[in-house]
Amino acid sequence: MTDSVADLGTLSAPSGMLVLGMAGWIDFWPHAGRPLSERARTVIATGGGHLHSPEEGEPSTWMCEAIAVAAAPDCPLRVGRRATPSPFDGKPTIAVLDVELGLPWTGPDDGSPVRLGDLPVARCGMILGDVRALDGFIGSDGESTDGLADVTYWGKYEDAVHAQFGGERIPQRSGGHGPRGWLDLPLAEAQARAERLEAWARNGAGNGLMVSVDAHTDLHRINRAGWTLRVPETLSVQVTLLTA
Repeated sequence: MTDSVADLGTLSAPSGMLVLGMAGWIDFWPHAGRPLSERARTVIATGGGHLHSPEEGEPSTWMCEAIAVAAAPDCPLRVGRRATPSPFDGKPTIAVLDVELGLPWTGPDDGSPVRLGDLPVARCGMILGDVRALDGFIGSDGESTDGLADVTYWGKYEDAVHAQFGGERIPQRSGGHGPRGWLDLPLAEAQARAERLEAWARNGAGNGLMVSVDAHTDLHRINRAGWTLRVPETLSVQVTLLTA
């Protein structure tokens, strides 16, 4: 199987600072020290590079880590990805991101890539975007950004619940697998529906049914967008700078 290339679309970075980081920790940066945008500005002043927590010393494993780099503030930036066969099952897996930064090349004369650092790939996902926008990122414990939520259920009594209450299969993994439930419900309705399912289990079947209410935070919506994607345990990030 050969490598495949696909266009993921474009984004903008009006602050002139672009960050790739672990989505599950983007909203935690203010708790770990200076805000993400301030930290990014410092490292970008020296050519871009790796951000981590704590700011001084060795990075904490699987916490706040990101890559920050300068980008043109006044033009769309194309983002693409390359997929290669997984070493585990041979299926296509995202391995490289290509990002146009819209700036003149300032690296080696031969145009070879500049190493910015290494990132772990979090199961909560990776996020690429304007650093000032990410200062306002809403994580798993935040409020719904649109007043909506998703309800899912699974477990020992899933079929019995489906027969009585309904709910569509929600594919959260390749192959169409996933729990049943309802998407895009008003938050109050989602909470009430989950309570009915939990009461049904508590008053009858007993333990064995799992119910989740996921408010539409930024993190959850990113996870939804990636339900059908496959990711490796490590991620190679190649940044391409083009003349604006």
